[in-house]
Amino acid sequence: MLNLIREVRDSGTARIIFSSHLLRDVEECCEEVLVLKQGKIAAYCNLDEQRQANRKFLELELRGGERGAFAAAVEKLGVQCAMAGERRLKMVLPEGVTIRHLYTVAADQATQIRRLDYKKDSLQDIFLKAMED
Repeated sequence: MLNLIREVRDSGTARIIFSSHLLRDVEECCEEVLVLKQGKIAAYCNLDEQRQANRKFLELELRGGERGAFAAAVEKLGVQCAMAGERRLKMVLPEGVTIRHLYTVAADQATQIRRLDYKKDSLQDIFLKAMED
């Protein structure tokens, strides 16, 4: 069923309204989402635009150096950090702090940034936020 929905969507010949409580299926098949709560619109968004707007939440994988020292150094820039495993950090960048700043701190701390991913809101995150309001 999901393959058929994707085929129709990708062909551009028709628009589909897909109603489901299975958020993973909705996220895989849909470009836009409308969340209803008690019969009223609780949230509406374009999933790609929503994800692109949220580019200040990062997850880094580090090698070498001291992870705690790296975290302390970036926190001096106003970055909020949380340890997420042995070599990973999750962080929130404040206005004015860029990825370049993180690489500069990493070089100063003799730490390699092996992987850097932007955290993107999942449909579940969007749904939960809509249900809170």
